Amino acid sequence: MIVVDANVAVKWYLPEAGSDAALELMDGTSPLFAPELIRLEVLAAITRRVRTGEASAEVTMTRCNNWLRHLRAGAVTVLPEHEILDDAVSLSLQIPHTLQDCLYLAVANKLDASLITADKPFLERASRFYSRISLLAGCEQN
Repeated sequence: MIVVDANVAVKWYLPEAGSDAALELMDGTSPLFAPELIRLEVLAAITRRVRTGEASAEVTMTRCNNWLRHLRAGAVTVLPEHEILDDAVSLSLQIPHTLQDCLYLAVANKLDASLITADKPFLERASRFYSRISLLAGCEQN
């Protein structure tokens, strides 16, 4: 079992550093998990490209539809946030780090799973509290 955060999942749809490694995770044999929040975070990251002029609305809509289709097909199993919210709040206060990122850490903690992130500052803070967190290959410069 592997927990992926939105920084990893968005690389399935946007060509950027670490995309190849992220695609390997999606195509791999280990089941992937995340909190419900991943649904919105990935959509937000994809749609942001229209506002920054990096993608057209048409391309963005296709990417969003692909993400939602992959979710419905079970590419990532999402855990309801009510199951992990107390743990995430506690982690957010301990680390200290954003509650949103700590939801992913709480999922990993609940499932006793590895957590892969593309967010180096999150890795640096969270690794003091959770040893099974790692940085996605290709994201060392982020």
